[in-house]
Parts: sequence; structure tokens; C-alpha cells
Amino acid sequence: MKHYDFFPSGALTLNGRIGKALAKNIRCRLETLDYALMVDPFRFRSEDDGAWRCEFWGKNVRAAILAWHLMPSDTLLQKIKTTVKDMLSTQTPDGCISSYPADKQISGWDVWGRKYVLLTLLRYYRLIEADPAILQACCRLVDHLIGQLTGEKADLRTCGMHDGLASCSIVGGIIELYELTGEKRFLDFARSLIESGCSLKENVFDAALNGVAPKDIGNAKAYELSSCFEGASAFYRVTNEVRYKEAVEKYFRAIVKNEIFVTGTAGGKDDCGEYWFDGVKNQVSADPGCGLGETCVTVTYMRFCEAVAALNEYDQSPFDEMENSLYNALLGAMNPSGDRWTHANPTPLTGGGWKASPPDQIERWFNTPFDGHDCCRAQGPEGLAFGAAHAVLKLADGIMVNFYEDFILHDSIATGEKYTVENRGNYPASGESSLFFRMEQPLERKVVLRIPAWADECEVTLNGKNIPVCAGKYCIIDRLWSDGDRLCLDFHPAVRVIRPAGTSGVFALKYGPVVLAAGGRDAGDPDPAKTFETSGGCGTILNFRQGDFTVCDYASAGMGFSPDDPVKVFFKEVTE
Repeated sequence: MKHYDFFPSGALTLNGRIGKALAKNIRCRLETLDYALMVDPFRFRSEDDGAWRCEFWGKNVRAAILAWHLMPSDTLLQKIKTTVKDMLSTQTPDGCISSYPADKQISGWDVWGRKYVLLTLLRYYRLIEADPAILQACCRLVDHLIGQLTGEKADLRTCGMHDGLASCSIVGGIIELYELTGEKRFLDFARSLIESGCSLKENVFDAALNGVAPKDIGNAKAYELSSCFEGASAFYRVTNEVRYKEAVEKYFRAIVKNEIFVTGTAGGKDDCGEYWFDGVKNQVSADPGCGLGETCVTVTYMRFCEAVAALNEYDQSPFDEMENSLYNALLGAMNPSGDRWTHANPTPLTGGGWKASPPDQIERWFNTPFDGHDCCRAQGPEGLAFGAAHAVLKLADGIMVNFYEDFILHDSIATGEKYTVENRGNYPASGESSLFFRMEQPLERKVVLRIPAWADECEVTLNGKNIPVCAGKYCIIDRLWSDGDRLCLDFHPAVRVIRPAGTSGVFALKYGPVVLAAGGRDAGDPDPAKTFETSGGCGTILNFRQGDFTVCDYASAGMGFSPDDPVKVFFKEVTE
């Protein structure tokens, strides 16, 4: 089991950049979707062309459930309940929920789509309504799938895309179902998938343990591969089989070292930017020959970071990584209206690339329009809600603050006493953050504060008294708290020059967790040896100037979503 959890619905309110983006995405995207249309492929089992319409219901509804949990609204809740009931109505007496006709089932993307239905129903059960009928439907769904794995199709690796990675990535959902039911057959099924190695090419967990580079594991499809490692993390947590913990941690360290861009996303090799490909080195190319940084990879990486964090009680490095992805690649991928997301990030990052809303993915590949759906347009809301939900987490005996978004938290202890924590400071634009505690009587609580790895000059005070901290490590304060207590953090951020390992001649700029980007086709290059001054701006949270050269936060750059509004992240070194 994890050592942390979400707070009850509505207990945590985010009031900063993340919270405002989430509210906009709920209003302009999640509350406007035609959910019945996304159920239709399951209703009619009409997906006979090998496509992936089957993923959109699960991805969108899963995001809607978590978004509602953070920002409850009657409108969204009713849509969620209606569409879940609609999806359950498609389950046949044998337990099957599938968008594929019977003769094509467990081929193509079928199991991938069933995975997202399973994950969504389980999230609904956990966060909205613990209805036994929901859990029973999940059991029947998985039992039916197990019953189909016979004869030539006994090996799930042979039943899906990317050498089995796509279909085997259902393992995380299977383990979650086991945790909720205690039914051994589900753990046995999960074990068979994990021990198969999830890929026809090789055992991906053995490959990670043996130090194989991510670009050489399986077929290197970043999204599907990382989802399998997310499942391995869950498998370790229920079996305590240490080799899988070690495999997950080695894989995490390898992708951080070799693949994650300065913006917190990754992926390349094809035109959509979907594969591991030595991304740390290739991100600085002026002509990478592929798309760079898929939003689906961003979101999956954020989820994988959480899976790594769940392995060790006070390892904050995965949340350092998640913050980088959240404030840069994720927020930077949402268009100003809040209803669309980029697929590939601006390419190249050395200038000339621009943010673009993707077309209808199914129409592009199969010439059959499907309401403008794209995998990244469906995944973006999940990443936003997922990141927001991990800003502050509930511990058995206190709270863990990971992201310093302005927030108000209403919590209570086991005996019923209530207390409130309010954080103010306009992070990350401001370098300061203050947490105020309100309660009717003193309460024993543990407050765990993430001290970002970049904040090597961070200062923390409690009621004016200094508390020693170390950048890159949680600060743990276990005490009797009283009404009026105040924790103040001063991160002392400054514009930093970032030179990715293995590259030369270029650099990026960051302020705290935020990547800074230049716009325009003739943005020029700054001098990394000279200082930057803050400057005013409109519609952005951060603006800096060095002479005539200006940059803003990456999330605000390129918001025209047009070739006329390009984005530049990497700059050339000044030469004499």
C-alpha cells in the first residue's frame, strides 16, 4: 500500500496557475464532451478496422473523475454517473466490455481499450461511489479476458500492439482490482503478465536490471513501456518481490539521465515524438528529423514518477521530476481556451517550432471522423488533474506538500478535530511561500515539505525561527500545531543556465522549476554569463529581460498556437 493518499473530495482547493488551468479545462473540455459518442463503439462493437476509438472513453472519463474530485460540480458529476451507467449497459452476460466485434477481439488495440475502461471504473469506485456492482462489473470484465486467453492466444503479448507492451500494460489495473477484492486469481494473472516480461522481444524488467538503455528496451515505445513499469511498481507493493522495485528504480534513473527533456517531456524517432531515442542529447538538435515530446508521454511520465515515489516513503526526486513536467511540458501543451492540447511539442526546441492543436486522430488515420478526438487531447486533462491531486497529499498522521501552488486545505484527524492550512505566495512566480495553520485546539500533526533540488539556498522558518533544510530532501516537522502557526519558505530562485549532459554549444534557462522560452523568429540568443532582470508582461506569470532579449515562462510561450508564434527553448553559446 502507498504511504499517502488523496484528501476527500473538495478538501483541497488550488488557487494558482494549476488550479485555474484545471477549472478552465473542466469548463471548456470535460463538461462539453459527447460521452455517449465515446460509448458507441462499445455499444455496437463496431471497431472492425483495428483503430483505437476504444481508448477515448476511459481516458476522458478517468480524467473527469479526478478533476471532479478536486473541483466538485454537479454538472460534471451527473455526466460522469450517466456515462458510467451507459458503459456498464454495454457489458454482455459473459462479462465482455469491448469495442471490437467478436472475431477481432484481443487483437489490435482491443485490450488497450479495455484497460482504460477497467482503470476508469476502478477510479469511479474509489473516488465517487463504492458500489459493489461496479466492482463486480470489473471482475467480470477481467474474468472474461482471462477466459479468452487460450490456445494460440494464450499469451497476451501476442494479442496487442508494440510487441505486447500495449496489451500487457493492463497489469496495473489487474493489481488494483486484486487490492480491492483480494481475489487470488487476479494476482495470479498479474504475475503471469509480469513474469512474461510484457514484450515478445525480451523481458523488459530484466533489461532494465541489466542496465539496457531505455531506447533499446522492447521496441522503446515510451508510453506503453512506462505503463508496464508502472504496473511493476504496483506488483512490488503487493508482493514485496524486490527485483521489481529495483527494475522500476533503475528504469527511472535511466530515463531521467538519457531521455527527459529540459521541459519535462520526452519522445522522438517518429513524427509524433513517441519513442525513447536518447532524448537528452537529441533535444538540442536543429533538425531532429522527428517530432519531439508527445503529451501522452508527458502524462505517462508523471504517472510513472508517482509510481516510483510510492516505493520509498521519503524519496522526493520523483516529485521534483513531476513538478518539472507539470509546470512546463504539461501546462505548456494546453491551448488558451483550455479545450485542446498539443500532440508533439514545438520542434525543434532550438527555434522555429510552434505549438499546434492536433487534428481528429481517427479521421487522419482511418478517414472516419470521431468528434476531433486525439490521444493527447484525452491525456492532457488526466495529467493536469493528476499533478494537481499530488500537490498536497494526505498522510496517516499529517500532510505532504509537494507543489507550492496557492491552496486551502480543510482536513481532520481520526478523532474528528478539524484544521485548515492555507498556502499563499504566488509560486512559482514568487520565490516565497507561506503556510498558515488554523484550528480550534492544538493538534499533533506531521508536516512534510518538499525542498526542491534546485533550491540550494532555501530558507524555512516556523513562527520566525529557522529550521535547517537540505535541497533535494523532504523537511519533516512533527509537532503539536497551534492556531496561528506560520511556516515560511523562501526558495531564493534565480535564472539558471542549464546545459544538458552530452550536449555542447547550447543552453536553456530556468527560473526555479520553470523553463524560460523566447518567442518570435528572430529571438536571438542571450549571454549566459550576464544577469537577467524581471520585466512586466501581459498574460504570463514570468518575464525576464537581458538588454533587448526577453523570455517568458514556457507555459505562456507560443500561446498563439500558430506558425507565426514560434517557441525557442535552447540558445546558442556566445562565442568571441
